[in-house]
Amino acid sequence: MKFNPKYKVTITDFYNEIIKISFTKHQYPNLMTLIADNYPEEFGECKGRGLCGTCHIKVISGTLSTPIQITEQKTLNTIYDSDRSSRLACQIMLNEKINNMTFKIINNN
Repeated sequence: MKFNPKYKVTITDFYNEIIKISFTKHQYPNLMTLIADNYPEEFGECKGRGLCGTCHIKVISGTLSTPIQITEQKTLNTIYDSDRSSRLACQIMLNEKINNMTFKIINNN
């Protein structure tokens, strides 16, 4: 039997409530779908294509090793309150590299 280790992320929503979510590698295609499945508010309207910005998050603790792609950067450039810590959750893959990181959901509505 193959063991699939559990990882976790901490999400702070726009009401400053803290949500700790456990996951296994590749359990979901990306961080957006993990959050959407574990969070009651609408999150991620374009279904992961990196075009709408509705899954805008900020990295609060930890470092992402994957660089921002051109499509993601173009979308972030259109968001009023994006900064160097901004990312789109749909562009962050679920793996051990994000274990124990903290992200904040940014309400752009």
